[in-house]
Amino acid sequence: MSDKKKFNIIEIIIAVAIIVLITFVVYPKFLDIIRKSNESASRANLLALRTAIAVYYGENEGHFPDENIVEQLLSEDGKYIKYIPELYCPPYHNPTTEITTRPTGDSGKWAYQVEDSQDRQAGELWIDCNQKDSKGVVWNTY
Repeated sequence: MSDKKKFNIIEIIIAVAIIVLITFVVYPKFLDIIRKSNESASRANLLALRTAIAVYYGENEGHFPDENIVEQLLSEDGKYIKYIPELYCPPYHNPTTEITTRPTGDSGKWAYQVEDSQDRQAGELWIDCNQKDSKGVVWNTY
């Protein structure tokens, strides 16, 4: 009778070991899928914000939103966009909905260009992150 119980305990230990092994194999792939979905959502949100700015530009006789009111104008009354969408550059920055007009190069926020410069045109919106996404593309090149 005791041999039977020992055999059952060994079976349970082997089953647990197999489950742990499978978890170690599957879990990183699961995390990668979550990261890629967050990256895709951020790129789609960038397109939505750019579209809102383009509509604003068209309705306001070729004027882009001012730096002090860019967030308010875009989402006010949901005319151009209902709310500023979330930006998430995993794993480098926490999710945010902030728009900065003074990008640092790696703030992890939406960056909005108020005036023409050597690098960017007025009204341009991009992701202020100089890290690479899962495809190896630098965020600020989107």
